[in-house]
Amino acid sequence: MIRQCWLSRLPATGLRVLSLTAVIIMLPMTGVFGRQPGDQLNEVMRTEYFIVHYDPSDPYLARIAADTAARELVRIAKDLGYVVEPDRPFPLYAYPTHYAFTNSGGLKLHKYTVGTTRMGDERISVDASGALASTEEVLAHEITHALVFRLLGRNSDVLPLWLHEGLAKYESEEPARDDDLLIADAARNGTLMPLSDLKSDFPEDRVALSYAESASAVRYMVERHGKSSPRKLIEEAGKAGGFDKAMPAAMGLDPIEFENEWYESVTRRYRGVRISGIIAGAVSAFMAMLAIAAFLVRR
Repeated sequence: MIRQCWLSRLPATGLRVLSLTAVIIMLPMTGVFGRQPGDQLNEVMRTEYFIVHYDPSDPYLARIAADTAARELVRIAKDLGYVVEPDRPFPLYAYPTHYAFTNSGGLKLHKYTVGTTRMGDERISVDASGALASTEEVLAHEITHALVFRLLGRNSDVLPLWLHEGLAKYESEEPARDDDLLIADAARNGTLMPLSDLKSDFPEDRVALSYAESASAVRYMVERHGKSSPRKLIEEAGKAGGFDKAMPAAMGLDPIEFENEWYESVTRRYRGVRISGIIAGAVSAFMAMLAIAAFLVRR
């Protein structure tokens, strides 16, 4: 079964949760009943930048998660212009199994989520098992969300969803190949979505393409306007309190102009793919007609 994750809310708190996009093939789970190991993270480990909550049965996994998180935090904080504060550790909940993560996080209906970050206290929760996605990638993705939340605070909402998720995918250094395939297919079919349609939600029937476009837009932003452009955009969003004002201040063009730039770049890049697909289809149809004609002549 293949499924993608999207923006959701914690019912009890109403705080926003951003979850890692995970296009995952899930093996069928055998019947499990009752409480499982990892449902309760009863042990706490204090590190320089994190307060790690973990299952006492697996302290080694907790240490690996803590070390990986610290390394990714320092790297991503530098990119985003955040000065790491040892006296403001991030809460990190490291679950030893995917079942424990989804069961304890109220995510039973979102079985393919592998990480969440909550706005307000920047609580990071991850499936640290590495079974469905690498722990390093999951942590980098969620730490990016946590840093954006901490940098912008109540103004986090001013950034569109495509920027939140695209930046998280970019900083987690997820391979672009799968995204490129989705975008190439959409460009070939003429079904690319405008970024302005991805401000606050992703269409449930096109979640994978939504995340792919988001990541593509951020990669384009970095390539075209420099590696510091996301950091400048976040800084200006904090000052201006609005995305429409922040983007011109950071990059000299408004959101619609940026969207048009990105769209033209993508369609130009994949135009060859679309044309080759049309030609391939025409050739296939022509060959089929020849085969039918040859069959009729032989008869």
